[in-house]
Order: sequence, then C-alpha cells, then structure tokens
Amino acid sequence: MEIAQAQIDQLNDAGYFRLADALSPELLARWQALADRFEAEVVAEYRAGGQPAKAAVIDIRGDARAYRIDDILEREPEMVLELLACPALMAIARQCSGPGTVPLVVDIVYKHPYPYPHIIWHQGAVHPRTHPYLNVGIYLDDSDAGDGCLRYVPGTQHELLDINALEEAHGWNPPGVVEAPAKAGDILVQDMMILHSSAPKRTPGPRRTIYVEYRPAAAIRREGTYSEAWVRLRERWMAMVLQRCAPEDRVGVDCPEIADLASPAEEAEHIMALWEPPVPAHYGVRQAVHPEYPTPSDLRHLDP
Repeated sequence: MEIAQAQIDQLNDAGYFRLADALSPELLARWQALADRFEAEVVAEYRAGGQPAKAAVIDIRGDARAYRIDDILEREPEMVLELLACPALMAIARQCSGPGTVPLVVDIVYKHPYPYPHIIWHQGAVHPRTHPYLNVGIYLDDSDAGDGCLRYVPGTQHELLDINALEEAHGWNPPGVVEAPAKAGDILVQDMMILHSSAPKRTPGPRRTIYVEYRPAAAIRREGTYSEAWVRLRERWMAMVLQRCAPEDRVGVDCPEIADLASPAEEAEHIMALWEPPVPAHYGVRQAVHPEYPTPSDLRHLDP
C-alpha cells in the first residue's frame, strides 16, 4: 500500500488525513470481536473488585461500560503484531513517520452514548517539533458526522494554544472547526498536537477505536522522553512487526535487526515490566464555562 502525496500534504498542512477502507474485512471483524471480549473482561474485573489495571470502567446507575483499555499488547500480543504489520499501518509508519519509527502505545477507546464520557478540546503529547509524532485511530465502528465524531481545527498543530479561551468563547465550534467522520475499517492519522475533541455520542451502540502512537526512535532518544531500556524494547517490538509484514512493506522503515527476539508474549511481558507513562496531553487549566459546552443543553436531562 502507498499513501497518496496529497494525503501526506494534508497531514503536514492541516494536521490530519483519513485512510479509507484501511483494514481488510477479515481483520476488522476479528478486532471487533476482540474489542467486545476486552470490554466484557474489564467490566467483569470491575464488578469483582473495582477499577481494573490498565483500564477505565464508567458505571452510570449500575450500567458499567469500558471507557478505555490501555496497552492491549499485554492482552493479545499476537493480534497486535498482526495489526501493526498490516499494509496500511506499515505505510503510515514508513511514509508519515519515517525511518526508525516505533509504536509507543496501542490502546482501545470506547465511546458510548451520553451520559458516558465525551472528549473535550485538547492537544496531544507536547513535544519539540523536530520529528513526526503521530496518533493513529483505527476505527472498529462507524463514526458519523453530528454524532460525536472527531473535531479538528486544522493547522493548530504547530504551537500550544490557550484552550480555555477557545472553549469559553466558542464551545464545540471554534473558528475553522471541521468534523472528521469515519467508517469501520478507516484510519484517521493525526499530528499529535492538532487541537481536537469529540462531542457527545447521541445514537445507541458503542464506538471502538484502536489508537497507536508512532514516533522515530531517534527523536525519543534525542529528547530524553523515555529511558534507553524503554526505547530498545519498542525497537524489539518493531523488529517483530517487520518479521510479520510483507517484504515490500519493510523498505524504508529502517528499524534495527535484532537476532535474539523472544516470543511475542515474552516481549510484551518485558515491555510491561519496564512500563513508563506516556507523554501527557495539553488541556485547559480550568473547567470551561459555555452555555453549550461541554454538555449541550439538550442532553443535560440525561445527567446522572
């Protein structure tokens, strides 16, 4: 797979682009089933003893649902390897992030209808803008316009913004805002620092999105974001991805070859044993006050 130059230009200029029909129907169906299973597992863990590790469950009036599950490579390392090795993800790593790219995190976010949570305006991991830092959203369900799909303000990825001022003046609709709907099997690739949000979901049913962060290992080392041991473990994981992908998809990824790789389960266990927290996002410093934000007035009767 090759990503069109126009899409790469859109990423550089606007801060995002959509890759349609990026997953095969078979791979999409398997991940939809896994997402169902993961949610059932963490809800069961919650009911047995409170919030599970590496996951968040939201309980509204006794109806507990998953909000997010982090580091899913710990739960299904083989399937995560298969996903990262698929042609679309390899093309993103190769063409959008560049040589030496490694996956930082692989999480799933679940979005259920309001009053379950929505995502207020923020910019992702703050970093020196010397190398790409991407957030890749892999959609397991449709995300329709007007129903809490991602909102972007194109071109806002270059510097930190006064998010509170934007929220309080404009709510969900700052100047230049666009909605970014997606279908199941699509991928939205975004610059980590683009201003984005996701308003309340209004229709029934869950929306599951797998999020993968990509960053060149050289940038991580140069900026001291993580320890050297952490970076090496991610290079080892990427080396396993390269073993799984098609030969033509390896060209240009330029990850070190590693001869002593263990099994996927063992490599995942090493990563979890040396886990380090992700780079935090940039939000407003106070709760914004706006008549239609963050909860639109027509939904407030649903508040718990």
